[in-house]
Amino acid sequence: MNRLRLLFERFKTLDDVGTGFFVIAIVVFGIGNLLELERLENLGLAAVGAAVVAWGANAIHTRELRIFQRGIRVTERLEEVFARVWGILFALGGLLLLGYGMLAALNPRAPIPASAQQFFATPLGTSVLMFVGSAMGTLFALTMIFVSDAQAENAFIRFLLSLPGRLFGVVLLLFCGALATIALLQIFAPNVLIDLSHAILQRMGLE
Repeated sequence: MNRLRLLFERFKTLDDVGTGFFVIAIVVFGIGNLLELERLENLGLAAVGAAVVAWGANAIHTRELRIFQRGIRVTERLEEVFARVWGILFALGGLLLLGYGMLAALNPRAPIPASAQQFFATPLGTSVLMFVGSAMGTLFALTMIFVSDAQAENAFIRFLLSLPGRLFGVVLLLFCGALATIALLQIFAPNVLIDLSHAILQRMGLE
C-alpha cells in the first residue's frame, strides 16, 4: 500500500504520466536497439504514443501549453482554445503512434495496411498529407501570433519581447495558408490549379 501511495504521489497529473511513459519509451527503445530486437523498439515507439496521448489529454483538461510555454498557465479564452486544439491533436497523433507501434510489434513486416500505402502514394493521397501538414503549420503559426510566453511587468515591453515570434508566425501563416490552398485545389479542383499555374507562368514570361 505504501508503494502504491508513493506511486500516486509521484504521478499527480496526466503530464506526469506522459513523462513516465516517455522515460519508459526511452529505456525500452534503448534496450531494443542495443539487443537489435525490432519488436522491443516498436514497443518503445508505442510507449512514446502513450506519452503523447497523456500530454494531449493534460492540455485538454488543464488548458495549459506546457510544451510550448514552460508551464505558464493559459487563462485567456482564445489561448484556452489553442491549448485544447493542441491537446486534441496530440491525443490523436499519440493514438496513431501507439497503434502503429503495437501493430509493428505484432507484425513488423507490414504494420501499415497495403490499401493505405497505395492511397498515400497517389497524387490525391499526397495532397491530403500536404493539407494536414499545412493545417498543423497554420495552427502553430496562429499559436505563435496569439500566445506568447514573454514575461515583463510593462505591457509594451512584453509586446516588444514577443514581436519576433509573432512576426515569424505571420510569415509561417502566409506560407502554410498558400500550401493549404494548393492542397485543396489539388483535391477538389485540379484543373483550376493547372490553369492557374499556367497563367502565373505566362505572366512571369516563363511559358
